[in-house]
Amino acid sequence: MTTLHINKTFIVNLIAIVNIMALCSCDPAWDIDYDMPVPQEIVVEGEIENGGFAKVILSRTIGLEEQFDSLSVVDSTIRWAKVSVSDGEQTEILTGRLTPGQIPPFIYTGNTIRGIPGKTYTLTVEYSGRTLSATTTIPDPVDINRITVEKSSESDTLYQVKIHFTDTDPAHNYYKIFTQVRGRDSRFFSSFMGIFDDTMLDADGSGEVSAYRSFRHTDLDHYTPFFSHRDTVNVKFTQIPRDGFLFWSDYENEVTNGKNPIFPSMINLQGNISGGMGIWCGYGQETRTICIPDSIKP
Repeated sequence: MTTLHINKTFIVNLIAIVNIMALCSCDPAWDIDYDMPVPQEIVVEGEIENGGFAKVILSRTIGLEEQFDSLSVVDSTIRWAKVSVSDGEQTEILTGRLTPGQIPPFIYTGNTIRGIPGKTYTLTVEYSGRTLSATTTIPDPVDINRITVEKSSESDTLYQVKIHFTDTDPAHNYYKIFTQVRGRDSRFFSSFMGIFDDTMLDADGSGEVSAYRSFRHTDLDHYTPFFSHRDTVNVKFTQIPRDGFLFWSDYENEVTNGKNPIFPSMINLQGNISGGMGIWCGYGQETRTICIPDSIKP
């Protein structure tokens, strides 16, 4: 008998991935050997930005044979780990805090070591006799030249946001976009189709990319990647290391293929955690705020 086990909590930790799982309309008959013990993995979702403190979410994997809902996601959260971050000169133990409105609602945060572009940061997680580790570097932020807003061709009341930037660094660079609608989103979420590298840039290093609204399962019946009249949108444009690019590229594949009931994508995202699963990623970020104007020429 073929045995199948998918570590869902790795997907669960990112709220948009939870949304993807909710999209799967089919209920395949998995060929699962429930009697075969499958060890739980520790899953890490960690980040550090230039000018910001480290943030880490920890959880345990959930097997397909287990109940899968918002309560099980909360119950999978790890709250008693020792989480530390080192910049090579000093080490800080992060403090765990309840964060209402976020899933999972518990996050470890720092308050001493701030992210600096070019520096490398080591994450160490100690829990239940296990030790996990990962390193990441914060790339230099890429300046946003300007942000423009255009009417969407789909509707007179929807608008498309575009980021214009220039990156002349000869190295192979990778980028990720996050968006947040004020008054609607409690935090930044991954911009739909917001991962790319510098192969899309022009010869002079200039580029133009769309910053789409994040996909949420609550928008299933009326989702649009565009923004609405009078939205105030925070746009975060980041440069990321290659391992972060691989992680977010897999994430985008899950978003796209997870909507397909015939060929759904059910994989663990590529990560960089030694001893566990997940991602510890540095972000060189610049954030801008754009107010969708009352009227824009098409």
